[in-house]
Amino acid sequence: MMPITVIKVRYESSYYTYRSIQDAGASILRSEGFKGFFSGSGATAIRDAPYAGLYVLFYEQCKRRLSALRQVVPTSLNRPTQDEMKGSTSASINFLSGVLAAGLATAITNPFDAVKTRLQIMPRKYGNMVKAGRRMIQEDGIRSLFDGLGLRMARKAMSSALAWTLYEEFIRRAEQKLEKTNALF
Repeated sequence: MMPITVIKVRYESSYYTYRSIQDAGASILRSEGFKGFFSGSGATAIRDAPYAGLYVLFYEQCKRRLSALRQVVPTSLNRPTQDEMKGSTSASINFLSGVLAAGLATAITNPFDAVKTRLQIMPRKYGNMVKAGRRMIQEDGIRSLFDGLGLRMARKAMSSALAWTLYEEFIRRAEQKLEKTNALF
């Protein structure tokens, strides 16, 4: 994925004026060689590994706490039974948990994403992760480590929430089907 990401980031930036995606790829290959397609790969790995772990941790905690809160707060005067509530309530809890977890994990790991983007756009200027981070802080201040946070948070929150809500729903339905099948035997 790295070569595609590097081409995409550079093509979308205002720093380069490529005529096409193919022009971007050819230019990177000409000026930096094959190595140019992997600019920022260290920062990407350091961003993605903690993000995944933090996301799952926050997701499970949010899901547990929101489920406990849901049982304390009545939703209507005509309270449905636990079985009637389970589907819609768990989907809404899963979705909200996904949004919250992605928001928190994204905010924590965004400095690595900002460094990765700078390395992908201007690898010669920034060199490596440590140099890039220092230079960003020196030239643009600590806030530069949170460049793009709003857009990244919105994208990650919605995609993660949707994916995990669907995943949890598929698992729930598979378990129900398995229970019905086992009840027959």
